[in-house]
Amino acid sequence: MTSGEVAVAAAAVLPKRRRFIAFHRADRNFFLIFLLVCWLGVIMGFAPAVTLRWNGHARFVAPLILKVHAVAFSTWLVLLTVQIWLVRRKNTALHMKLGLAAFALVPVMVVSGYFAEVYTQRWHIAHPPNNFPFFILPIFWVLTFGSLATAALAVRKDPGAHKRLILLATTMIVGAAYDRWWGDALTAAFGDGLGGMLVNEFAATDLILFGALAYDFWTRGRLHKVYEIAVPIILLLQVATTIIYHSAKWLPIASFLVGG
Repeated sequence: MTSGEVAVAAAAVLPKRRRFIAFHRADRNFFLIFLLVCWLGVIMGFAPAVTLRWNGHARFVAPLILKVHAVAFSTWLVLLTVQIWLVRRKNTALHMKLGLAAFALVPVMVVSGYFAEVYTQRWHIAHPPNNFPFFILPIFWVLTFGSLATAALAVRKDPGAHKRLILLATTMIVGAAYDRWWGDALTAAFGDGLGGMLVNEFAATDLILFGALAYDFWTRGRLHKVYEIAVPIILLLQVATTIIYHSAKWLPIASFLVGG
């Protein structure tokens, strides 16, 4: 038997991989539910701090970079809301035009997110104890968000890949909001060790990721290639972030980055 005949025989025996269905009638409701989950996390995570600042009881006066950070990240959620509404209205032309705003918004979010945390870290230097170990987490969130959002813009003409990359990118920053909401309670329950931190810092992120994977399996019988590539990388980066957080070698590096 020739090599070609062997290949044909093997192909006949091995099960064919199920074709990924680009659109499913349940997609519109799934992404609406995802949007509501995002808004819930952001409102519950940031409402206490916003209320304190509104009432004049914030820990420190918000500098310009912190205001830019807050406006940029809020704009992302508003833009996501409008974009999902436009798709539900089948106005894809306006959806694509409006989406071009993300080319300017994403860099502003990444830069402002990083330097807003630098400012907060510097505030902690003057108001001990310092918070240097935590600095790796905002770096994880803004870099993963920026990478996934940039990839989403690069494949915006591939709806299946684009909307899943947008979901993953948004999940990174929404996970941080949920951490502000229930992170202290999870830390009290699971501790702050290597295993505990994977729970108390990334529980919301991973629950949303699991829901997205489960949805693809339920509606398509398999995962989209974006999830097959990106989700394992995200999980590995979570482990790496946790290890760095607990490493004594990270403290002088964080101090140097902050300028402390």
